[in-house]
Amino acid sequence: MEPKLINTMKTKFLAVICVIVLAGLQSCSCKKGAEAVTELSKSSWELAEINGKAINKPDSAKIPELKFDPSESRVSGNSGCNSISGTFKVEEDKITFGPLAQTKMACEGSGENQFTTAFNTVQKFKLGNKLYFYDGSGNKVLYFTKK
Repeated sequence: MEPKLINTMKTKFLAVICVIVLAGLQSCSCKKGAEAVTELSKSSWELAEINGKAINKPDSAKIPELKFDPSESRVSGNSGCNSISGTFKVEEDKITFGPLAQTKMACEGSGENQFTTAFNTVQKFKLGNKLYFYDGSGNKVLYFTKK
């Protein structure tokens, strides 16, 4: 075989291997349904990103955090300044939040408003080592890490 043909074949082979490896890295051993509810309750979840942008501490009094209680189907935490509490329901990869109560302290910065706006669009989630919330169009709007 000609060296040029061998190099072309090697290049194509490596490209295929890279695609397979990247697809494997992108896949998620995500939990759904009852398994997800159990996993959600094992720790607190601290916000890392809103709409793909890393959290900027000065934008909020504190970093938003969520805690899930599956025995009561309740979620609680803070939205960057105010406390929040309410219900949640998980069906496979869908999550809905019931009416949420929120304290009404005056808050500096725009972080809480950004969080609340994004949180109100949440319809789906993915849960592995991290928690991702998506809007109805499949856009990642919130990303949390275990605290």
